[in-house]
Amino acid sequence: MSDNAKMRFGIIGIGRSAARCKAVQDTPYTELAAICDLNEELLDAVGEDLGCERRFTDYQKMLEMEDLDAVFIATPDNDHCPMSVAALDAGKHVLCEKPMAISMDQVHQMLDAEERSGKQLGINQVLRTNPRMVEAKRMADSGYLGDLFYGEADYVHNISHLIIGGWRGDLEQRHTPFIGGGCHMIDLLRWCMGEVDEVFAYGSHKCLTQEQYPFDDCNISVLKFANGACGKFGATYGCKRPSFRNFMLYGTEATYVAGRDFDEVTVNDHPGEVIKVEIGVKGHPYGPVAEDFAGAILRGERVPICARDVANTIAIAIAGNESIVSGEPVKPERFDF
Repeated sequence: MSDNAKMRFGIIGIGRSAARCKAVQDTPYTELAAICDLNEELLDAVGEDLGCERRFTDYQKMLEMEDLDAVFIATPDNDHCPMSVAALDAGKHVLCEKPMAISMDQVHQMLDAEERSGKQLGINQVLRTNPRMVEAKRMADSGYLGDLFYGEADYVHNISHLIIGGWRGDLEQRHTPFIGGGCHMIDLLRWCMGEVDEVFAYGSHKCLTQEQYPFDDCNISVLKFANGACGKFGATYGCKRPSFRNFMLYGTEATYVAGRDFDEVTVNDHPGEVIKVEIGVKGHPYGPVAEDFAGAILRGERVPICARDVANTIAIAIAGNESIVSGEPVKPERFDF
């Protein structure tokens, strides 16, 4: 791979900000070649600001571009599958926003399209590149934490302002707390602790009305990992508090704690042995995901956050939804990667 090699990207779905467009424009190995959105006013404003002349309101027209190498899909959840399949079949690599899909049927459609196209499908599980979580993964893999026996993660975020009157409140989108925002934390638990054999979940519907949101707005699950460890995962959309992503890994030698306002490793239970990890970057760093995705393809490697990997995350989220309905434990489908 030459030092100046770049992949030409198209972005489908600008959303509330142009963060993904800017990341692709500013990241090594990528070039912003085209943008697509149904909002023409936003499309033109972002295009003018970033100097992107190729603008589309029809993503199928964008996919006809012969000089387009890849697309970054950032549309409502139920569009991820048909748009990814269309792009792969058009000979484009795809970086798809999380959640990968909203049903197991969609997961299989996307994996089948990737296989027959010969192109790569990556998923933007962006928190895997957040430095706080990179540190958790490093500590888990290095053995510093010892043998992991329990993991805990929570996606606590009041997004009622996005749900009410927005696409997240539509029944067809199936944007449940487990699938929508919660897939972030399920994915991080898997990434650090391994695959999940069984899910047992409960839900409540207290914060949003049925008309506002047709799903339970709070989901809690207990996880049984294949390696014998256990875990707890929760997601809520109507809480009255600032957004919060709790993440803890309990090992026989140390515990990793990443709360809202601190990042530390607690060794045993002695206050004097708390190690402060100073990590400034928070939030959703899109740039590293795009860079790693494009760099891997240019080097002829598999993309690091591949679809078959993340299919296991979505399978756990969907199993959780099924458990809430059935009142029974559910074994998620498992994919090799």
